Amino acid sequence: MSKILGLLNFEPSYVNVRGLEDFRPISATSILGRYRVVDFMLSNFTNSGIDSIKVYIKNRPRSIVEHINRTSYNINSKSGRIHMLFGEDYYSNNDLFNVDIQAFKTYMEFVDVENSAYVVIAPSHFIFKQDFSELLAYHTKSKNDITILYQNVNNSDTDYLMGDLLSLDDNKRVTDIHKNRGKYKNSYVSLETYVMSTLTFKQLVEEASTTSSLYSLSDIISDNVKILKVGAYQHRGYCACISTLRAYYEANMHIKKEKELLKLINEDWPIYTMTNDSCPTLYKKGAKVSGSIVANGCQIEGTVINSVIGRNVIVKPGAIVKDSVILPDTFIDKNVKLDCAVVDRLSIVTHIKDLKGTKEDPIYIKRGDRI
Repeated sequence: MSKILGLLNFEPSYVNVRGLEDFRPISATSILGRYRVVDFMLSNFTNSGIDSIKVYIKNRPRSIVEHINRTSYNINSKSGRIHMLFGEDYYSNNDLFNVDIQAFKTYMEFVDVENSAYVVIAPSHFIFKQDFSELLAYHTKSKNDITILYQNVNNSDTDYLMGDLLSLDDNKRVTDIHKNRGKYKNSYVSLETYVMSTLTFKQLVEEASTTSSLYSLSDIISDNVKILKVGAYQHRGYCACISTLRAYYEANMHIKKEKELLKLINEDWPIYTMTNDSCPTLYKKGAKVSGSIVANGCQIEGTVINSVIGRNVIVKPGAIVKDSVILPDTFIDKNVKLDCAVVDRLSIVTHIKDLKGTKEDPIYIKRGDRI
């Protein structure tokens, strides 16, 4: 593979994961009880042979920095590394101006020093499996100026809202990029993953920064679809855009199924994450668990059905956890009933005995809450 630099972008402004996002970036949020959202994209990079990676971090950096620093991601330290770049808070009173172009321009010298021929820019709030070497091979063969990874979906009227939709001609050339306002069910959805030469990337960043302080990389690419050769490469397989609480909940519920999990994680495509040397989960007499993923370090005495249980969670006798996502270090007391809930870490559910949401609108219990 030609020398290629991986750039992990931060979440765009349309990402609004109620509650969870108050305490950490979505990229640092626990998923499947063991991983963080960021693990999937960083593993895509390293499994594709890309071991020089820049991670752009917008705000609330503590959890993502701690996690990445404690995860190897199978990078050869002699030839590459993960370099974290923090968003400069020039517009502390208006997050509207804190866009990716500003971060790219601020830290362009760190891109220059890599002397890479190509860059792959990938999102930190998406989960999918993609070999970027295949994407680069298609890009170079087609002689595109920019290639966008996309997926043909039949649910863009409810998901991927305010993300980018692509219009394509018969040659997979992008003729238009527009925002998804939920008008159409079947669409070509941009996975916000781009491959281009480093020179093209630098030119786009410079053009965007002089055009508008509000411009993102997506905006400047949209402006140039009639000028540059912008192609599209289809992703096939599971994809989740973690832009809402419902999307986060649905991703957990979908991926936890063994058949779906094996499509994302296998011996040939491992997902790297931070190791945690806690003891195995203890299932006490009377515990009933079905259709669920339970991380290590838990103590289960009640009933867990079709749920995801994070590390070091305690479920007391008589408690029923159904169709729920429980983040680490949570305590579920005796006889508590949770249905379609997302319970953030360090929470204690003891006094209220029955909390029920819906799959379309799961109930959220905030981090460290006691109810």
